[in-house]
Amino acid sequence: MKSVCVFEDKAYQNFLPLTYNRPLYELRCGIYSFLERIALQYPDTEINLFCREYLKDLLSESYPCRVNKIESNNNGCLFINGRLLMSAPISVSGREEIGIQDNTIVYARLLRKNWLPITPENLLDQNFITELKRKFNIKKVNARLVKYPWDLIDSNKEQITSDFTSYIKNGLIQRNKYEGVHLINDSQIFTGKNTIIKPGCVLDAENGPIFIGNNVKISPNSVIEGPAFIGDNAVIQPISRIRAGSNVGRVCKIGGEIMNTIIQDYSNKQHDGFLGDSYIGSWVNLGAGTVNSNLTNTYGTVKVQMFDKIIDTGQTFLGMIMGDHTKTAINTRFMTGSIIGFACNILMTRTPPKFIPSFSWYSDNVTRTYDIKRELQIAKRMMARRNKKMTRNEEKVFKTIFALTETERKLHDS
Repeated sequence: MKSVCVFEDKAYQNFLPLTYNRPLYELRCGIYSFLERIALQYPDTEINLFCREYLKDLLSESYPCRVNKIESNNNGCLFINGRLLMSAPISVSGREEIGIQDNTIVYARLLRKNWLPITPENLLDQNFITELKRKFNIKKVNARLVKYPWDLIDSNKEQITSDFTSYIKNGLIQRNKYEGVHLINDSQIFTGKNTIIKPGCVLDAENGPIFIGNNVKISPNSVIEGPAFIGDNAVIQPISRIRAGSNVGRVCKIGGEIMNTIIQDYSNKQHDGFLGDSYIGSWVNLGAGTVNSNLTNTYGTVKVQMFDKIIDTGQTFLGMIMGDHTKTAINTRFMTGSIIGFACNILMTRTPPKFIPSFSWYSDNVTRTYDIKRELQIAKRMMARRNKKMTRNEEKVFKTIFALTETERKLHDS
């Protein structure tokens, strides 16, 4: 029996704060997460997951597959880097070899005796990876490995189109729309079961496909431009402008104007305000009038601060990266290339700093670490509003992240 193991390497650190509470392969680009897209390539193969140890129990809650262990009876295993934007399967069968791009492992196909000693920690260790490359046959490959969050944003439009073309084959369902809904290039529009599109809406797929999941409500007089993805049980508020590249997760409530932005599940941006070229985590609430800049006045490339480093992203358009459970007050204005941490509360009338460490409370008069007990209470309240209860493992990870980010806050304070 053959199996696949999806792993994360040390580059998950480049995707913080989005990867504090999830493996990198749970991030989305296009219609699917990295893990979902890999699984689509191997429908009849056992999938295993490797992750950081503190995420193991949380991940086990979400997936039926083995986490941080592989069935020892399997003859061989194909290890796949979780930040691979996969478009075609890599053969599970074949000789042992390591697929390499730019000194990074894309995949490793190994027999039982050689994969048994490998642990998730090994694949986060550059020294172990160097040793692995010495031991086995090396094959240089050309693969789409993302390196930073802005790679996800930059690839998002193209990936929505690619996913739609490759995987959406079950027919187009357009029964639940009212009179007065206008569909442009309707062969490229998919609407799921029990989805309702109210009068005055325009779905324009002339420049790319539109995928709308099940039980979605599109309120009157909204415009959706493809390529776009809207997940199950999402609500699009009246007079919304959902522009090309918009990627809305499950159970989100969205209003105003968004463009080329990925939003993970259960987040809210219900009111007016522009959100562009950004990546937003889960359980985020953006207050009315919250906006971000996505282009500098010099039209140059956008620089970001990631902890103690300044990085030139090479992107002309880049809004912000925001971690899970962060909240903003009304009329919050974010600068181009802002990085906002996990579980922050931002209550400022002036423009916030471009880098805000996780668990920060920022107001005009006070900057301090967010009290962990209070933030946990608020997170649980928000989850309850979506009929979700925070599990023990979710709470444990929440507290672990607070401890892990202490250095982040100290670096910022210094």
